[in-house]
Amino acid sequence: MKNSVFIFLFLFCGLSFAQKTDTLTLASCQQQAIENYPLIKQKDLLSAAADLRLKNLNTSYFPQLSLNGQATYQSAVTEIPKFSPLITITPSNKDQYKLTLDVNQNIWDGGQTSTQKKLEVSSLEAEKMNVDVELVKIKDRVNQLFFNILLVQQNQKIILNLQNDLQSKLTKIKAGIKNEVQLQSNADVLQAELIKTEQQLIELDNTKTIALNMLSEYLNQPIPAGTVFKLPETNVGAGVYDNKRLEMQLFDVQMNKLEVSKKLSTTRTMPRFNAFGQGGYGRPGFNMLSNDFDFFYIVGAKLSWNISGFYQAAREKKIIDIQKNLLDVQKQTFDKNLKLSSQKDLSDITKYQQLLDKDNEIVALRQNITHASSVQLENGIITATEYVTELDAEIQAKLNIELHKLQLQMAKINYLNAMGKL
Repeated sequence: MKNSVFIFLFLFCGLSFAQKTDTLTLASCQQQAIENYPLIKQKDLLSAAADLRLKNLNTSYFPQLSLNGQATYQSAVTEIPKFSPLITITPSNKDQYKLTLDVNQNIWDGGQTSTQKKLEVSSLEAEKMNVDVELVKIKDRVNQLFFNILLVQQNQKIILNLQNDLQSKLTKIKAGIKNEVQLQSNADVLQAELIKTEQQLIELDNTKTIALNMLSEYLNQPIPAGTVFKLPETNVGAGVYDNKRLEMQLFDVQMNKLEVSKKLSTTRTMPRFNAFGQGGYGRPGFNMLSNDFDFFYIVGAKLSWNISGFYQAAREKKIIDIQKNLLDVQKQTFDKNLKLSSQKDLSDITKYQQLLDKDNEIVALRQNITHASSVQLENGIITATEYVTELDAEIQAKLNIELHKLQLQMAKINYLNAMGKL
């Protein structure tokens, strides 16, 4: 009894494992494709470069040191005329030497360094967001592959069902041939149609393989056979225009960057205060009357103010204002074009919904026609060619309904993607 229970549990677990299938959602495919796309590495590189530039800017707060050396020979030196026989003043040597260490400490630079740091942060944000905008385009490519795979799978199911119907009909026709109530030509027509479905399956399988390989490359992982592709639940709602695109945020970030640049122009017109010092050793020192090598130093503070910079700063601000206006025009143009394209997306959604309503009516009618033709074929009233014509029309109607279902879903997802809501 225990052995029987053990065997049952083993078989049950094995069956459960065998029936387990992988599921890929559209959202997970989009996310994984973006995470594995090489362009995403650019964000880390941009951050690393910006971090180094910020550290360089911070050094302006540190004392700036410079070591200088100089050896000169001059044609003449300052001499004091002899005014008393009792006093002799030796003139300075014409060869002079100096080694100095200069120190310059920024006290206030008019806010230039802090503004440059803000500009660097704003530039980094804009560059990273620009990368995000480019990465969003990967979603559209993944969407196309995802829907192609789903469409092929639905078409394969329909063709396989067609094969089963044709095989069943062929079996009955062959039985009728034996009983001499059916013609061999009817069997040949059905056999040819079966071969045609095999060709269609070969084409569909090839199309699916290509799409799977491309999607696998985007995801950077193999896609197991039998993987289920699951579409998200989509709700467009009333279709009220609501632009959530990253590009709109990018325009705002770029506008902020220009505003910081404008402030940077202002800082160039501000006065600068610095403390400085110099220590050295040379001949002569600060005592020009001594020809001995000596140590010397000097410390002090300095004010500098480039007043003429006001003229240049004013023009720079005007240029930036023009750039802001240009950027605002680009933002309005992008929003306008998106609003126009969203109307087409909404129109497509309505169109496919209406087509599906008609598709259901057509499929129901085609099934009735095919059923009647099937009975007529079995009773020898029509030929297999006439039956296949009606059967092909039914299959085409079923293919259309599956195509329109996916097109409706894709139109909804395209609309939501276009609005930046997916």
